[in-house]
Amino acid sequence: MGQEILAIIVIMTAVTYGARVLPFLLFRNKRISGVLKSFIELVPVALLAALVIPELILTPTNEFTFINPFLLTGICTFIFARRVSNLFLVVLFGMVVYWGFDKII
Repeated sequence: MGQEILAIIVIMTAVTYGARVLPFLLFRNKRISGVLKSFIELVPVALLAALVIPELILTPTNEFTFINPFLLTGICTFIFARRVSNLFLVVLFGMVVYWGFDKII
């Protein structure tokens, strides 16, 4: 393995690890309240929405249509998840529904 590739791996490892550890080190033994606490609590939800919503509403050709197996599966799985509390069953249901919609559409 070349030294350049090894250096890239080491640097990217440090950057990735540092980005995860730095907030813990900065906010250790500190009380966070108010707007900052609300902001920090909403970051995971916002990131998940930013990752999932484009996949649900856009087709692989980046067009929006309501007849989209991803969107229909997401809606059905959301409704199912509100009624059933077993995560395994929800994931299994989503996979089966996607398979069905993908074959039909």
